[in-house]
Amino acid sequence: MPLYLADYHTHTYISGDSRSTLLENITQAHRVGLSELCMTEHWNLLNQKGERLPTHYDFSPLLQQWEQLQDTWANRIQVRLGIELGNSTVDTAAVEEGLKLPELDFVIGSLHSMSLARDGVGIFTCAKACTDRTLALDVLEDYIQQMEALVEAGTFDVLGHIIYPLRYFPTQFQLSLEPWQDRLEEILKKVIESGKGMEFNTSQGSTIRQWIPLLTQYRALGGEIITLGSDAHRPEYIGAGFDQAVELLRSLGYRWVCTYRQRTPKFHSIM
Repeated sequence: MPLYLADYHTHTYISGDSRSTLLENITQAHRVGLSELCMTEHWNLLNQKGERLPTHYDFSPLLQQWEQLQDTWANRIQVRLGIELGNSTVDTAAVEEGLKLPELDFVIGSLHSMSLARDGVGIFTCAKACTDRTLALDVLEDYIQQMEALVEAGTFDVLGHIIYPLRYFPTQFQLSLEPWQDRLEEILKKVIESGKGMEFNTSQGSTIRQWIPLLTQYRALGGEIITLGSDAHRPEYIGAGFDQAVELLRSLGYRWVCTYRQRTPKFHSIM
């Protein structure tokens, strides 16, 4: 029986940092043998300059894209409505109200910006500008503090790309999240206890092995809810690295990958 694999972190032009269309993404997902794709456009509460963004999100363009394609694609691939919600703790109450959309299947909880105490500047911007390892460690400390607050707020279904800042620091800094292992353990325990999960984000196929420490820790704590996401901003990256990701998950003792329906996980065997 073929594996039921789904890409649960994808973007189109609606996100603003992609030129893809949903049709292009669906076509690629079908071509590479995926059973399901979730639209997870960006809803950030801060931009790269630290400026506030709307606390209300208009889902209608996402729904319209899919409605236009359903007659052609509905029997070939499942398409679900999700959102990648960035820095939701800027206004948790407003975000919770915005997530009451009945059609919403899935929410990724991401952190793309520094805390408001650090002026809310984008992590990408800060990391790229770091010329000193000590400054980079300060960025990561702020990031962990925000993740602790995000887990308390609970405005997500899975924690998104936890290793996100490590993508952008100079490689010579040789950074990891190992210094925060104890605090990450508490974060992951709370995620598990609250019935939520973690995303295994392949970063368009470029980060697989980097996830080993975190995946090992999550599994040792009893974590089983895990989604696969390519973070594709171009169609050719849909499902990128999934074969290697599944093999790694198996080797670490995982039995399932998850999809979502109306914010509830569905388990699909990878054994």
